[in-house]
Amino acid sequence: MAHPIQREHIMRTLLYYEIFDHPLSEKELFYLLPVQAPGRPDLQAVLSGMLQDRQIQQNDSFYARPSSNGIAAVRLDREALARKRVRISRFMAHVIKRFPFVRAVMISGDLSKGVATRGSDIDFVIITEPRRLWICRSLLIGFKKVFLFNSRKYFCLNYFIDTDHLTLDDRNYYTATEIAHVMPLYNFALFLRYMNANAWIRDLFPNYRSLAFHSDTGNNRRSVLQRLLEWPMRGAWADRLDARLMEFMRATWKKRYPDYSDAMRDMNFRSTPGESRAYGGNFSDKILTMYEQKLREYHA
Repeated sequence: MAHPIQREHIMRTLLYYEIFDHPLSEKELFYLLPVQAPGRPDLQAVLSGMLQDRQIQQNDSFYARPSSNGIAAVRLDREALARKRVRISRFMAHVIKRFPFVRAVMISGDLSKGVATRGSDIDFVIITEPRRLWICRSLLIGFKKVFLFNSRKYFCLNYFIDTDHLTLDDRNYYTATEIAHVMPLYNFALFLRYMNANAWIRDLFPNYRSLAFHSDTGNNRRSVLQRLLEWPMRGAWADRLDARLMEFMRATWKKRYPDYSDAMRDMNFRSTPGESRAYGGNFSDKILTMYEQKLREYHA
């Protein structure tokens, strides 16, 4: 059921993206509102009133709070850099899709939102065949270390899931936002399965649609080379190898971060048969804490 759009709904959305110096367009605001809206004309009417009362400002079709001077220009600069990075990411996806057991390639992080900074990485999300995630991950990490000199900038491989574990467990605002912006590069059908498996994000963004921000279907042709490389890695021995590679990484994370509790280590460096996640620094909690602080200041 649609509800009237309140000014607070718009401010809550702008405040989150303000953390990243990222003003929003009207279209982005509509799909990310925390309430099911009657339609975009209703949003336009509320935005017009907020502009008139100087609660928000508009520059280059982007909306932000008046205290966020200059971030529209920042976003435009970052968009220009992102266009170059997207071309690189599509080339890298052509490389990644040829590795054994890769079933889909997507982009998350800054680039999925259409922006990039000089220091940002290209964050790939890799979906693999079940019971082969750790073999796939090990081959890709080995390729990065040997042929790319372990560079993360254009080949950041921090997140892997398999086709049996598409639904993400961390159901918070940060995770929902990242899912909402994910960009498909290879296997559009599996991307849609991933989005359907995480339809819970519409509890937070009722107006959201899977193709809200990215309608390009990417490259969907499976590699012949991949089929040939996979042929020898079938059977129970490969199941055992996959499990051993997972246990090896669990031991590696424990050795590298001995001061972390088991719960903290699992949160930052998740290693299960269907998921590999390596995000140091507890970034999502930091962002959510900053967001809560902005909300408190706004309501003060």
